[in-house]
Amino acid sequence: MESISENAFLIPSEKNGAVLQLVNGRDQVFGSSLLLTHQNGLDHIPWGPEDNQPNKMARLVEQNNQVRPLLEATRDMIFGTGVGFFNQVHEGKTTHLEPYMDERLKDWLYQTELQNYAIAAINERVTNANHFTRFEFTPDGLPLLSISDGFTTRIGRPVANKVQHYLQNSSFGEGWGKTGQSEKIQAFNRADPKRNVVSIFHSREHISGNPFYAFPSWWCSRDWIEVANLIPLFHKSGLKNGYNIKYLIKMPKDYFDQEGGRDLEPEAIRKKWASFGENLKTWLSGVENVNKSLLVRYLRADDGKALESIDVVPMKNENSDDAYAKVWEMANISITNAVGILPVLGGVTPGSKSGDSGSQVRTVADYQQHFRTPVQRQILLEPIQMALRVMGYKDLIPAFKEVQLTTLDKNPTGKQAVVNHGA
Repeated sequence: MESISENAFLIPSEKNGAVLQLVNGRDQVFGSSLLLTHQNGLDHIPWGPEDNQPNKMARLVEQNNQVRPLLEATRDMIFGTGVGFFNQVHEGKTTHLEPYMDERLKDWLYQTELQNYAIAAINERVTNANHFTRFEFTPDGLPLLSISDGFTTRIGRPVANKVQHYLQNSSFGEGWGKTGQSEKIQAFNRADPKRNVVSIFHSREHISGNPFYAFPSWWCSRDWIEVANLIPLFHKSGLKNGYNIKYLIKMPKDYFDQEGGRDLEPEAIRKKWASFGENLKTWLSGVENVNKSLLVRYLRADDGKALESIDVVPMKNENSDDAYAKVWEMANISITNAVGILPVLGGVTPGSKSGDSGSQVRTVADYQQHFRTPVQRQILLEPIQMALRVMGYKDLIPAFKEVQLTTLDKNPTGKQAVVNHGA
């Protein structure tokens, strides 16, 4: 990519080049202000400044032992015991949900693998805050749902400010100009769902300033994730090579200036210093050389005192293990809060060890399910609601069935799960 001006870039190509121009109106957070104006240029909305934002965050996660389990804990809280179907029953001034199932629904559940679809959709949502549902109609008009991976899916260039299609390409995220041919899939049409045999339904919440792609809150903790990722590397290197500087080695500046009573050339002196430094580094570092002694031979002057030679002074490590442990704990607490899991459920208890008794964990788990999942579930269930309407079930309510832990007097082992059929 070659710069033409401050806001314009040229992407060369053997056949058709493209002009890249900075414009307003792109996603402001984890988004891109890039738009290709050439007719043969970029045909989709970039996800991130380099069109690889999901890939960048995934690389952070794969080096971290905390984020993925937290995302899985969030997924489990949302999923509960899976998706069920309910009729709304009105009795006087009260309303409750009653489970519903018929043979047609059973067949659809089997064909579309609904529970697996729901798990995949939740994983996409907690990871990238966007999930793309692929609607594919069978010859008899049955809508089958599947997930289009966010790493390989992009929003097509809008027409008259309206998204009309999406693109799938296994090369998305690998850099500009490397995508090749993409598969174009029409956007789901609410007014006429069966217009296209295959279509994409994009689910996300509106975030101010981000008209195209949403982002999960934990992406905002990327700096803390990077800090947490550095700590294991620091300890790994420390265990192999020793923590911090162990020795201060003092030597006369002219130590290698002479050899056999004659002055050496500058190049010969440089080589001697380089060779000595490499040998010393090899000897003092590494697992095999820990806690060894260094023997220094020196000459004595006529007065019996040692002449200037190599002086090796051990250095005291002022940083204790507690200092690193505190940084690790701070990073984990920050990441847990950013993911949206309460610290106790994330295995992190700030301050003291209180708050992790069985009854308290049970209360926190109920709170997490009831108050931290409704918005997530609403967004996740919308494609399923659309599919039910297409099938003629306009009054049927899909809902995630929760898991409620009983108290110990009713459940002595504490292992029995009780399904709460509320939404």
